[in-house]
Amino acid sequence: MTGERVQQNLIEAFQRGTFPFLDLLGVEPVEIEDGRASIRMRVEDRHLRVGGIAHGGVVASLLDTAVGLSAATVAPSGHDLVTAQLNINFIRPVNRNEVLIATGDVLHSGNRTAVCRGEIFHKEQLLAEATGTVIYLPHVEGRDAEES
Repeated sequence: MTGERVQQNLIEAFQRGTFPFLDLLGVEPVEIEDGRASIRMRVEDRHLRVGGIAHGGVVASLLDTAVGLSAATVAPSGHDLVTAQLNINFIRPVNRNEVLIATGDVLHSGNRTAVCRGEIFHKEQLLAEATGTVIYLPHVEGRDAEES
């Protein structure tokens, strides 16, 4: 499958609701291209923790998704991926009604792993950044999601 086709498949997967957790968070694709992905989310009351700022788990999920999507665009044919490591630096609190743009960029991709960088911005202000390693896993015919 060509890179362009993989990118289109990922965008169509968002449109079909293939990612229920991302739907729950309200994440939308912005741009998906070879080695890079950009997604968007508006911070709502449901994303907040005590103190009125976004929960760190929401920020982590957004970074993990951006990193994973960028790696998926360059994954070897016939492979899925999982995050093996995600290191996050929370730089600034994320507030209600901010529109977050998360980007993921592949720094290196091999046959079994990819190393990526992720960033979250509101307007032009950096809120969080991450590095992550993903592992490529061969598709297993007939494997049910519950068996994984």
